[in-house]
Amino acid sequence: MSLFNLGFINRAWGQGDNPFRKEPSRKEPVRRKTVRKPPPASRSTAPPTPATSATQPANVPLPPASRPIVNTLGMEMIPLRFNGQLLYFSKHEVTQQQWYAVMGNNPSYQRSDTVPVNRVSLEDVLQFIETLNQLERNSSFRYRLPTVEEWEFAARGSGSSSLDAVAWYQPNSGGRPHPAGGKQPNGFGLYDMLGNVWEWCAGGFIRGGAYDSPAEQCSPRGGRIESPQRRDSNIGFRLVATPVAESPPQ
Repeated sequence: MSLFNLGFINRAWGQGDNPFRKEPSRKEPVRRKTVRKPPPASRSTAPPTPATSATQPANVPLPPASRPIVNTLGMEMIPLRFNGQLLYFSKHEVTQQQWYAVMGNNPSYQRSDTVPVNRVSLEDVLQFIETLNQLERNSSFRYRLPTVEEWEFAARGSGSSSLDAVAWYQPNSGGRPHPAGGKQPNGFGLYDMLGNVWEWCAGGFIRGGAYDSPAEQCSPRGGRIESPQRRDSNIGFRLVATPVAESPPQ
């Protein structure tokens, strides 16, 4: 076909009628999806979740029955439970200063306010306890000596510590008693349960050894019975406090 004829065809059919012309494809318009925004969250009116044991602060007070007590003499008493009974053991042996505050005298050898009172007989100690209970008659506790069984239980808190770490005794004392609390406490937080001065128990027993005792006497079961009138520079005592309804007679 000649170029003339092609030109004729184009003029005859026109641009839009040309059967050989490919129509451009029509694209469908993109429809945008409407995204619905969630409604704003409402403020919760529920109370905050209580703190669990894992989130509670470390300084939450302990129940009163498991906290130490301090009396008018400044004696700190450590709570222990023995055979279902709550006992408060004095943290230290009774000092010369505490004895003087109650009795108005100091019978001790080598006097010093912070050294355990000594040269006191069982009869002297019972008089001290009676007077102290009168002074503290408005409190909910009464003082007494520990029984041998109670004392031995408290002394076993020594655990595996070496004797030198917890006790003043013959090899390390220099032949004299030392201020209360100078060595490490035992596992219950009690000082000088072994060594320093023997401690009176109910019934006339003494326990624990003293500054002039050999190692074999400084043990929870180390001790003997003594005359109620016996006074010596190596014998003192510590107290137990119990709620009024639980205090047995001496």
